[in-house]
Amino acid sequence: MLSIDPGLRGCGCAWWARSDEGWTLTRAEYVPALAHEPEDKDDDGPVAWNAMVGAVELASAEYDVNVVAVERMKVYVRGVGDPRDLLALAAIGGGLVRAFPSARPIGLLPSVWKGQTPREVQGARVEKQVHARGWWDRVVVPKRKTHLNDVMHAVGMGLFCVERGRV
Repeated sequence: MLSIDPGLRGCGCAWWARSDEGWTLTRAEYVPALAHEPEDKDDDGPVAWNAMVGAVELASAEYDVNVVAVERMKVYVRGVGDPRDLLALAAIGGGLVRAFPSARPIGLLPSVWKGQTPREVQGARVEKQVHARGWWDRVVVPKRKTHLNDVMHAVGMGLFCVERGRV
């Protein structure tokens, strides 16, 4: 299984393997988008989407991905930020599902897998679980704390799928 916290410039990714004992984290890392020439000043269109999806495909080359769990986007009326940003993330999510055509897709709304827990709090909770399970050596720790949070969200979605019997 591959669980992904999608981003336009990079994705948090977690690869999982199933054994007789259950699911275990194999690797987790922040995968930056491939270098590309922006198509416009915002760089949030198809060229950027392709660069992001291509990077995850390359990073997944050594894994047998038969389930892809991707966070789905939802516009909250009273949310902060530009809802247009979610359109690019939705396109990347669709591209990621398409990149693994033989895998079963799972789309998780944030409200389903993490409830109303703030982003930083959720990332810290998942990181604590990763340490408790002895998986920290499987995490490629990025330099930026926000990127580590993306990785922990990918792990958290995978844990949600495993613990709730979604896979």
